[in-house]
Amino acid sequence: MKTIVCLFLIIVCCLSSNAQIKMPETLRVKLAGKSKFHDVKNTVLTHYEVELKKLTPRDSIKRKAIMRQLKMWNRQFWINEYYTDENGEVKPQSKVIMDALAERERLEPKENSRTQTEGWVQNGPYDCDKGIGRIDRLAFHPTNPDIIFAGSPHGGLFKSNNGGNNWEPISEYVASLGVAGIAVHPTNANIIYTVSGDGDSSDGSLVDDYNYRSASNGVYKTINGGVSWKKVTEFPKLKDSIYQGRKLLIDNVNPNRIIAATSKGLFISNNSGLSWDSLYFNKNIWDICFKPNDNNILYLIQDSVFRKINVSNLLEIDSFNVIGANRISIGTTPANPSKVVLACGPKFTSKVFSSSDAGDTFNIVYQDTFLYISLIGQPALSDQTDYDNCITIDPANENTIYVGGLCVWKSTDGGVNWNQISAYRSSDSPYMHPDIHFLGFNPLNNKLYSGNDGGVYTLSNSGEWLSNFQGLTTTQFYHFEEENDEDDTWGGTQDNGILEREDGNTFVEYDEGDGYDVMTDHPSRCSGGNAENVFWTVNESIFTDCGIGQFCDISVTNNKNYFGNLAMHPEDEDKIYVGYQTTTYKSDDAGDDWLPISIDSIPGNWSICAGKNHLERIYVSGYNNKNGFKRIWRYDNGSPTDLTEGIKIKGYKTNQKITDIEINRDNDDIVYITCAGMNDSSKVYMSMDAGASWTNISFNLPNIPVFCILRDSFDGLYIGTSIGVYYKHALNNFWEPFYNGLPAVPVTQLVFEEEGSIFVHCSTFGRGLWRTLKYSQNECQTNLTLSGDPQGINYWEASNNIYSTQNIIGPGTKITYSAGKKIILTNGMKVESGAKFHGVTQPCGSEIENH
Repeated sequence: MKTIVCLFLIIVCCLSSNAQIKMPETLRVKLAGKSKFHDVKNTVLTHYEVELKKLTPRDSIKRKAIMRQLKMWNRQFWINEYYTDENGEVKPQSKVIMDALAERERLEPKENSRTQTEGWVQNGPYDCDKGIGRIDRLAFHPTNPDIIFAGSPHGGLFKSNNGGNNWEPISEYVASLGVAGIAVHPTNANIIYTVSGDGDSSDGSLVDDYNYRSASNGVYKTINGGVSWKKVTEFPKLKDSIYQGRKLLIDNVNPNRIIAATSKGLFISNNSGLSWDSLYFNKNIWDICFKPNDNNILYLIQDSVFRKINVSNLLEIDSFNVIGANRISIGTTPANPSKVVLACGPKFTSKVFSSSDAGDTFNIVYQDTFLYISLIGQPALSDQTDYDNCITIDPANENTIYVGGLCVWKSTDGGVNWNQISAYRSSDSPYMHPDIHFLGFNPLNNKLYSGNDGGVYTLSNSGEWLSNFQGLTTTQFYHFEEENDEDDTWGGTQDNGILEREDGNTFVEYDEGDGYDVMTDHPSRCSGGNAENVFWTVNESIFTDCGIGQFCDISVTNNKNYFGNLAMHPEDEDKIYVGYQTTTYKSDDAGDDWLPISIDSIPGNWSICAGKNHLERIYVSGYNNKNGFKRIWRYDNGSPTDLTEGIKIKGYKTNQKITDIEINRDNDDIVYITCAGMNDSSKVYMSMDAGASWTNISFNLPNIPVFCILRDSFDGLYIGTSIGVYYKHALNNFWEPFYNGLPAVPVTQLVFEEEGSIFVHCSTFGRGLWRTLKYSQNECQTNLTLSGDPQGINYWEASNNIYSTQNIIGPGTKITYSAGKKIILTNGMKVESGAKFHGVTQPCGSEIENH
């Protein structure tokens, strides 16, 4: 039966945040020695299944906590299964991406599609009412209070020129690496350093042993305000290590001195990153800051120990051990340079220590249960102080202190008493998106800023938190569609629920939680209809819109699996499917009732696509729970056929996740699949006989995960990868890069608007939505005249001549001209140091040799 749930209750009950995975010791013991993805995943799921069975109906709080932990694990399973190698072990995402970008530069046969007549353009969200995407770090310009920098762990670095009212990206070509720390040069703000990765990942073993977080790829530097970036020297002994960046400092007196905190130690460079000294090697450094007015003194947190060192001679001066703390943040203030305040988790024993002698001695000023939870509205009970724990002290008043965890708490008496000043739930006031990663005052105007899982906020004089999202395009989309019942774009996002386009590139939150898949009965692939019915999955639940302000919960009874994939019968909009890790379900009444159509060894958790000609046919991909082998099945009238053996003959490895399924709209015997994993030359397969036999059409694709596939009416194929989009013409045996203007972030879905539309759209996991013109089947232009300052990777082609006065700016920029007769470089055309230019004369549509 449908359960009608009003919009208010959804807001109250279903908001979730991107919390950490707090690993129980019993689970840690079970995972010891395991490194293969399937072994880790099965161990985790079995552990929590046993724990759930122990609970009684009265144990609702414990059940909610376990389900929350399962959600966090399933997030990591989802992304990390894309990066498993042929041995079933997860490879560091940052290394995979950078290796792929290097391979693309060295070996790609063509620098971009000859007929991509425009580059990809951002298509939102530019703004959103409750949250747009995670921001972990902020930094301020040394002399201009209006210029601010914001770092996303999955979307790169952004800059605002007006105090945060508008933002623009300034690290397009290293966006996938994320930003864990930012340091701006004190006298030349065009020089910026970032330490890459996800700085607030909590459990070091999840990175070191299982890679279940975004590892760092070192420190990057720009000398031109973000136009181009270059990696500085790697930290000593960490070249092939997996570690996390935490924080980055620059000495405003000696700007050649850069200090980086990582999960593998503290690293100090006195020559702008050319070389590094190390301290506390292999120790986890959570936080660092200079003593105000004395940059020879550095405070740091090494696990649960406060340490004070002399930067000049790298000697420790003093230390203070906070027994039982899982994460500590350091607060200082120019109002009293000798004051140091430590905010210490975990939640149930949170403490605040204060020092008046620059950290030589500390006194406890607070010890209670409130500092990292929410008491406004319904309390949030999850302990996640090792995911979000930050502190700042008013630069004009040493007794005014702010601490961020789930929400923000404020003290006006030096940390003795605290009041909550931001609400966890959007129905309460004063609301700010939860999970606070950064709190800091702009030293030039004393305005307080927050970076959190929703974006950037500022605190008004009236105590209201004001969102500063415009242009902060950091949304992590799992799936999206171009049309729902309001004819709007909508999609499922991590942390920020189901988003719906309201006006232009402004979105509103349609539903909260971890939005995943969305489905509308309009003529898109794998469905058809008139867009009057909409369905979506959030966490482990399924919902449909059943009236103004009313959502119907149509979840599968007792389901504990996350990230359900949806599909619809091609002619009957009431007949829908959902695929989970353990089972594929079918409903004949739009979700009132569900019946399993697969057995436990034939799940359907990754992709599910309904046939067009055979109305009771669906294709499903998943894996066998007994041995972890990945497979694809075809169901005809409920009868399953395993199609995997035919793929194996063509190079498919059974540890590869089958990520997407696409069928020919006119003939569903023709089917295409894409594969994740780090198995070279095993990325895309095609079958002409409903999966009985397969052809490997991976051809020249680099060794990167493929997330999605889309077929056009000319039998051409688009695929989305972890570094952009590629296109294969039906008659070609090679893939053409199709990523002009697209940042190097995972492309999670590709869709067309409608029949006859000239656009193709894509969603990304970290940089929102994008749009470009479809691949054109027409002849290329006769002559081209090019000007301006192109950046990034671009390709231009003409059947006759190309004339250019372009200024090709590098490094990171690579431009190719292909002309049928002549390339004419006229006065003014130049290639700057570090940029790359390649010219070739040949007929249109030819494949360019490796160069």
